[in-house]
Amino acid sequence: DNPNLVWLDDCEMFLQEMMWHEGRGAFPETCGQCKGTGPIYKCEDCVGMDLYCEGCILSTHSRTPLHRLQWWNRTFWDSVTLRELGLHVSLGHKSGERCSNPLKAYTDTFVVIDILGIHVVSLDFCNCETSESLTQQLLRMSWFPATPTRPRTAATFRLLEQFHLVSLESKILVYEFYNALSRLVDNTGLIKVKNHYEEFMRMARQWRHLKMVKRGGRAYDPLGLEATGEGECTIICPACPQPGRNLPGNFLDAPPGECSWKYSLYLAIDVNFRLKRKNVSKDSVDPSFSKGWAYFVEESRYMYWFVRISPYLSLTQKSTCSSHNAVNMADTKVNKGLSATGVGTVDCTRHNMKLPTAVGDLQKGEKSPPPRRLTCCQVYNMDYLFFSTLRHNSASVLNVSYDIACQWSKNLWQRNTAFPVPMQLSCDSWQIRFFVPKFHLPAHIKKCQTTYSFNFLTGVHQEFDKLLNHT
Repeated sequence: DNPNLVWLDDCEMFLQEMMWHEGRGAFPETCGQCKGTGPIYKCEDCVGMDLYCEGCILSTHSRTPLHRLQWWNRTFWDSVTLRELGLHVSLGHKSGERCSNPLKAYTDTFVVIDILGIHVVSLDFCNCETSESLTQQLLRMSWFPATPTRPRTAATFRLLEQFHLVSLESKILVYEFYNALSRLVDNTGLIKVKNHYEEFMRMARQWRHLKMVKRGGRAYDPLGLEATGEGECTIICPACPQPGRNLPGNFLDAPPGECSWKYSLYLAIDVNFRLKRKNVSKDSVDPSFSKGWAYFVEESRYMYWFVRISPYLSLTQKSTCSSHNAVNMADTKVNKGLSATGVGTVDCTRHNMKLPTAVGDLQKGEKSPPPRRLTCCQVYNMDYLFFSTLRHNSASVLNVSYDIACQWSKNLWQRNTAFPVPMQLSCDSWQIRFFVPKFHLPAHIKKCQTTYSFNFLTGVHQEFDKLLNHT
C-alpha cells in the first residue's frame, strides 16, 4: 500500500497526539524520580513523558546542561532554563564535583552554541593550583572556545561536526545555519537572542583546519604542527599512477606505447575568473592557517615571486596563435578593488581530484612569460602552480591540457630555471605532451588544431577538463 494514502486516514490522530504534548494532558501527577506530588517541569530533549520537581530536574540534568526545559504555569508550557533554576556547570573536576576555588565566567554568563540551540549557562572554571588553562578545560568538556584568551563563548564539538558535514553536503551558508539555531531558542522573534554569528564563523573555520591536520596524521609529530610540509595534508588521488604505491615494480620496463597510456598522469590547467576576492582584509586580521599544507600554494612565497616579476608584466608579448582573451585581455580585466581576479589550478582530469599545492590566486589574468624574452624575474602564476605540484608527483609521463597550451608550453623548461631551487626540475625526468581541449581547439589556428589535438596522438583518451568551473 502507498504509505501516504494510509497516513491520510490517520492524519487527524497524528494531529491530536501532537496537541497532546501542548497541554497538561495525561502526564503523571507524581515526580518521575522522587515520586513527590506536584511536578511541573519536563525536558524537551530527554526520552519519555515524565514530569519532575525542581530538585530532581536539576539532579537529572547535571550531566546534560544544554537540554531545554519547560514548566507548567497552570495555563500552558513555558520555557525555562537550567541556569534560571540554579544549575552551575563546573569544569576541571569529575561530574557532580564542585571546585573549592571556582573562577566564574565573565559576568557569570557563558554562551554555548549547540545543535539544540544557543544557551546561556552559569560556568565555573577550576582555579586550583594544578588546574589546566581555561581553554583546555573547555576543550576537555568538548566545548570549542571562540577565543583562547578569557573565553566567553563556545560551540560544542558535535555542532561543529554537524555543520561541517551539512555544509559540504547541502552547501548551506553559515548565516542560514546560525539563524536556524537562533530559532530553536525562540521562533516567534519576541525574545532577543544575542548575535554570536562572527564567533561561530571563526570557530567553524578553525574546526575545519584542525580536522584537516588531524586526518593528515599531524597530531603526533615529535617536531610539532609547524613541521608540516607543503602539500602534506592533501588527499592523494588513489587511482593516479604513484610509483611505490599502486604501480608494479617493473613498470618502467614496459614497452613505450603501453607506458604512455597506462602509467601516465593526466593533468588539466584552468582558471575560474568568477572566483574573485575583494581587497577588504589583510593577513594580520585574517591570517592563513594552512601555509601551503594542502591544495593552495604557500601564499607569502607565492606573492613574493609575483611582486618580483610585477615590473616585467608589461613585457608580455601578444599571442602568436588566435586572439586568446586569457592572454591578451589579462591586463584589461576589471581589477579595481580586487586582491584576486580569479583562481588557477592544476587538476587530475581522470578522477576529478585536486593535487597538492596546485591552486593559487591570480592577480592579472593567466599570465605566462613571453616565449622570446626570458629573464630570471619572469615567474608567472600558471608556471608557479604547475611546477609547484610537480614536486609532489613522481610519475614520469604527463599529458597536460590547457586552453592556451600552444603559447604557454613554449620554453617551459627554460623558464623553470628562474624558480627557486626546490622548484627547479630536470626536463630529462619527464615526458610531457601538451594538448588543447576540444571545446577550445576550433578557436586556434590550423597548425595548433592538429599539433595539440587529442585525436591525432596515440596513447591518450578524451577527457573533461573543465573541473574548476564545476566545483
